[in-house]
Amino acid sequence: MATTITPQPLTVTISTAINLNNQPINSENQLTIPSIAAVDKRVVTVPTSSQVTLLTFGSAVAAGQLVTDNVKFVQITNKDSTNFIRLRVTRTSQDTFDVKIPAGGYYIMMNPKESVSATGVAFSSFVDAYNISAQADTSSVDIEIFAASI
Repeated sequence: MATTITPQPLTVTISTAINLNNQPINSENQLTIPSIAAVDKRVVTVPTSSQVTLLTFGSAVAAGQLVTDNVKFVQITNKDSTNFIRLRVTRTSQDTFDVKIPAGGYYIMMNPKESVSATGVAFSSFVDAYNISAQADTSSVDIEIFAASI
């Protein structure tokens, strides 16, 4: 079956604004990612009782799995107004790093390439992430996942 979907550019805009001492201090940056052909957008309730897998990365499309080399943008947004989540990125060797996402906050990845060092050794290379998971702290939290691939 031939696809009827024409890849389109994804525009990501990050805008910040504050007024300090009656002086506006603003910043706006825009990135256009060409040829996006697939988007995965969903809301997931993250429990406190256990860590849940949000996305996996692999060589083929599957339920909740994205093709590693095709991923160009991932945004995970904490939709809760009070509670934080712990976001964990795991690479194929099972090394991990964790990020605290506060209420209303978000985390952005431009691709699933990462480097992790528990001993502070010099950088050697990027390795593919295997999955992204999350766990809520004090109460279940709704998060929004937006992932774009070519």
